[in-house]
Amino acid sequence: MANNILGYLGKPASSLLASSPFMSWKFKKTIDDDLPEIRINYVSKPNNFSITSDIDDKIDCIFIEADNLDRDLWHIPFSSSRNGVLSSFGTPSKSGAARTDPILGEYGPWDRFDEADHSIHIEYQPHADRIRRVTLMRADAVP
Repeated sequence: MANNILGYLGKPASSLLASSPFMSWKFKKTIDDDLPEIRINYVSKPNNFSITSDIDDKIDCIFIEADNLDRDLWHIPFSSSRNGVLSSFGTPSKSGAARTDPILGEYGPWDRFDEADHSIHIEYQPHADRIRRVTLMRADAVP
């Protein structure tokens, strides 16, 4: 289950950034120092991929947008329906309905699958039965 990419959670951001295919991607690094805890962000906009790390630069979240994930990083294509995801992962630990935020716009329904050391959060498209975004989180980073 996404073992290759899940293995980066808790590791230094430099380990992911120096590995294939990420080492050929351009990332913009920013630091959020106005939050209760400092967050370091690495964003590769052209690849719809980003990571956040803690003050020690250890990865706590990986964000992967639809239509941009190599099959060797993830075994479920973004074209999967919600039922397809549930067939692969089983019963979610938590789920949410589609909603509209007055500032952020529309969000599709979502499912979260919790394991001992990580969680996988899958958000679906608001008006299509397919994956929009996958968020991988260390267990201690789950909201």
